[in-house]
Amino acid sequence: MTKVCARWVPRMLSADQKHERVESCREFLDRYGEPRGKVMARIVTGDETWVHHYEPESKQESIQWHKKGTPHPKKYKVSQSAGKIKATIFWDTDDILLIDYKERGVSITGEYHASLLDQLKEAIKEKRRGKLTKIVLI
Repeated sequence: MTKVCARWVPRMLSADQKHERVESCREFLDRYGEPRGKVMARIVTGDETWVHHYEPESKQESIQWHKKGTPHPKKYKVSQSAGKIKATIFWDTDDILLIDYKERGVSITGEYHASLLDQLKEAIKEKRRGKLTKIVLI
């Protein structure tokens, strides 16, 4: 037996959720008949997530005994955070294009999302010259 640190995983997906994500990606790629490299270069995707402020457990505190040949333990964040903000992030195959932060309690409206798309368009113009002359898939 050896001592190992548990690996932190932000959230656990069920097998059905993983399968659904893979199928959605395959359907998307099949819809566009171009070589995958060309399609992937035109995709801009985004996600909204809560970013929690908390004191993570140190490696020393998370050490556990572990038998060789068995999977390493994983730990999931379950404790209350000191605070949180909402982050909206857009990226493409090369880099992050835009990050927008909103404090807890701020209303997220259609107007806010429209302004985000305007900011994203400007970010693409600035960081990916020429990309807007082709179709960008969001």
